[in-house]
Amino acid sequence: MRKKVLQIFLVVTLGLIALSLSFSQTLSFSTQQGASSDLMMLKSFGLGLIAIAGMFISLVLGVSLIPQEIERRTIYTILAKPVKRYEFIIGKLLGAILTLAINIGLMGLVFVLTVMIKAWGAEQPAATITSELGRQMAQQSTKIQVFDANTILGIVMIYLQFVVLSSVVILFSVFLTPTVNFFMGAGVYAIGIMASVTETLSTAKEANALVTGLYKVIHAVIPNFDKFNITNQLIHPESQVGNIWKYTGEVALYALLYALVMATLAVIIFERKEV
Repeated sequence: MRKKVLQIFLVVTLGLIALSLSFSQTLSFSTQQGASSDLMMLKSFGLGLIAIAGMFISLVLGVSLIPQEIERRTIYTILAKPVKRYEFIIGKLLGAILTLAINIGLMGLVFVLTVMIKAWGAEQPAATITSELGRQMAQQSTKIQVFDANTILGIVMIYLQFVVLSSVVILFSVFLTPTVNFFMGAGVYAIGIMASVTETLSTAKEANALVTGLYKVIHAVIPNFDKFNITNQLIHPESQVGNIWKYTGEVALYALLYALVMATLAVIIFERKEV
């Protein structure tokens, strides 16, 4: 509530998602490839916006949670009460995760409603369309689902990856300044997005053993954020994983375990830190 910049991210993203309803009229997708192209554009744009906003919310929120308490000396008042240090860290992490859930939940709700409105508008009876091309487009649009559960999974995946990023940023905030933490967190996210690249480099046969070993460590330590990126599978169903619900469960377990490890490390470091 106090961080106005988070409200700016939220409001701007909500506005852009709602504005994306006009893409078919502005960019003439409907006249080219039908309603499926409109929905593909809408899903890609909406999920991308939510991911970008989620990244900045995670970074901006997480980098200042603990350093601000130390700078304002409010941490002394908190720790003077019957509040243990591990409770302080876990509370901050849970607060960040909950704030992130509220923001992504609101953006996801608007996104799902926008996609549903677009899909519902695409289901026009073929009888009301006079042209042959329009009739063919209408018949194709009737196959479009107004509500697609996979869209919800896409939003959940976005949330899970930023739960992991928030835990990493909380860990860094224990011993780094907010500015350094912001760029460190952004760097971790950038490397994590390229996890498939680091995995390939770690198994390169012609590379030096030291180099491949380095990439193996990077791939093992840095969270694999590319696991959470199923946007392409949502837009192109023919390329999605075999069982998307099972895959989502596995990724959720991975996110939970990684966040738990980061929280444990943060607690251990903070227990030994002089404040």
